[in-house]
Amino acid sequence: MSKFFDIFFYPFHIKGRVAAGTLVSEAAQILDIPIRSDCGGKGICGKCRIVADPPENLSPAGQAEKKILAELSASKAVRLACQAEITGPVTITIPENLIIQDESSSKTSVTTVFTPESEKTQKSGLGLAFDIGTTTIAAYLCSLDSGRILASQAMVNPQRRFGEDVISRIAAIREDPENLEKQQSLAAEAMNELAGLCLEKTCNNISEIRDVTAVGNTTMEHILAGISPENLGVAPYRPVSSSAVLTDARKIGLNLGTETPVYIFPVISGFLGGDILAAFLADQPFKRKETCLIIDIGTNGELILYTEHGIWATSCATGPALEGAQISCGMRAASGAISQVFFTPESENPVSFKTIGNAEPAGICGSGIIDALSAMRKAMITLEDGKFNTQARGVACDEKGIGRKYRIPETDIFITLSDVRQVQLAKAALFTGIELLLEKAGIKNVDRTVLTGAFGAKFNWQNARDIGMLPACILEGRVETQQNLAGAGAVMALVRPSSRKTIQDIAPEVKFIDLACEPDFTIRFSNATRFP
Repeated sequence: MSKFFDIFFYPFHIKGRVAAGTLVSEAAQILDIPIRSDCGGKGICGKCRIVADPPENLSPAGQAEKKILAELSASKAVRLACQAEITGPVTITIPENLIIQDESSSKTSVTTVFTPESEKTQKSGLGLAFDIGTTTIAAYLCSLDSGRILASQAMVNPQRRFGEDVISRIAAIREDPENLEKQQSLAAEAMNELAGLCLEKTCNNISEIRDVTAVGNTTMEHILAGISPENLGVAPYRPVSSSAVLTDARKIGLNLGTETPVYIFPVISGFLGGDILAAFLADQPFKRKETCLIIDIGTNGELILYTEHGIWATSCATGPALEGAQISCGMRAASGAISQVFFTPESENPVSFKTIGNAEPAGICGSGIIDALSAMRKAMITLEDGKFNTQARGVACDEKGIGRKYRIPETDIFITLSDVRQVQLAKAALFTGIELLLEKAGIKNVDRTVLTGAFGAKFNWQNARDIGMLPACILEGRVETQQNLAGAGAVMALVRPSSRKTIQDIAPEVKFIDLACEPDFTIRFSNATRFP
C-alpha cells in the first residue's frame, strides 16, 4: 500500500498530499504551481531548482543532478524538481526568479481596431481570437459588430510542463502518444480560462460567442487541432496539413456553443506557422509599394519578406536563449530582471544596467542579454570569437586560466562562457537566415523592417546590429517595432471573415527557403557566430 506525504509550496502557501516517490515537479503540476521546466524534465537546464526543508525527505541526488548543482554552487538543500522524489513530508520553496511569470501586459497590448464586414456578411455578437504561443497564450474578446477589442487576457502556456520549446513537446508526444491529448487539453483549459476572464471583465455571457479564430506556430496549431506534430520533429519537418482548419469548439474542448466554429490559420511549413501569416495579414505589406521584412523573434525566428516580385519566407532556430531560457542566470521579463545594459566607458565600471521595476537584480532576460554582450564587446570583455578577455575586470578564470564567467558589476548575476555560446548560435542563425532570404529574393536593401514577437518588439535593435545579429542592409530603411502582430492578425480574421480567404490565397504563394538545404549555410553560420 502506497504511503502519502504532505508537501507545502512556498511562497504560494499551497499544501497537498502526494504518494511517496512522486517527483517534486509532478506534485507542482498536480497543485497547479507555476514551476519552470525549460528542458522538459530532462534535468539538464537547472531552471527547476527548489529548496527543500528538510532536504533528507527527498530522494538522493544522482550524478547528473549533482553535476548541475555543483556548477551552480548550490547548497545541499537545493535540488532539481524534475529529479527529486518525495520520500517524506517536505516544504518546497521556489526561488522568486525561477517562478513562471505572467506576461499578459505585453502579450495582449493589441490596439488595432479593424472595421468589420458589411451587415450582410458579418455575424453579430461576440468573438474570441487566440494567439497560442509556445510560452504564452493570449485571448482577445471582440465585438463582431464594431470590430473593437473589448477585453484581453494572457497566461503562461501550461503545456510548458512538457518542455520550454516545441521540440521538447514533440518529443514528449513521440515518447507517449497520450501526451498529445494531454497537451491539447491543457491548451483548451487555458483558452476556456482566458475566455471566462474576458467575459467577466465585460459582464457578458458565454452564449454570446459566435466565432473563434486561433493562430500559433505549426506545432501549437497541430496540437490544438488534435493532430500529432511528430512529423515536425524529424526531417524533412513537414506538417501533416498546411491548410486552414475549420472545426467545432466542442471538438477541441472549448466550453462554447455546440455549433460555434473555430478557424485555425493555415501554415507555410513545419516551422513557419499561422502566427507569421497572421502578422503578415495584420501588417498588410501587400497594400504598400515597398519591400518589407517582418521578423518575428521568439523561441523560433520566423522571417517573411514581401517584394513586388513575390513573397519569401524562412525560419531559423534562434532557440529560447533570447527569451532568457538556457541562460545560467536567465529569467523572463519580470520584476528584477536586468532588461537593459549599457557601455559606460567614462565610469569606474564600463558596464551598467537597469532592471524591470528598478527592483534588486534577480536575473537577466533576453533583451538584457543582447545589451550585455554588446556592452561587453565594446568594453573588450569578450573577444571576437566569444571568449572572455582574461585580463578584464570581473572575469573569473578556471584552473587552466580560461575565462569562464563575467559578473555584472554590483550584482551576483553572471554571464558564463556557455551563455555567450548560446547567444552566438541564436544570433548567427538569425543573421544567416536574413542574409540568405534577401539573396534568394534578389533584394539588397529593405525599405521597411518590422520587428515583432515575444522578444522581437522589446530588444534594442542597434545593440543587436552591433553584435552581428541583424545585417546592416535591413536597417538602412525604416525600422518599426510592433507588439503582437500575430494577435492582431487573429483579431482581423475574426472581425473580417473575408480576410481568411486573403491569407489562404497568400499562404500557398509564399516561397519557402529551407536553410538546411543551402549548400553554404554551415560555413555562413559558422562565420556569423563571431562578433564584429
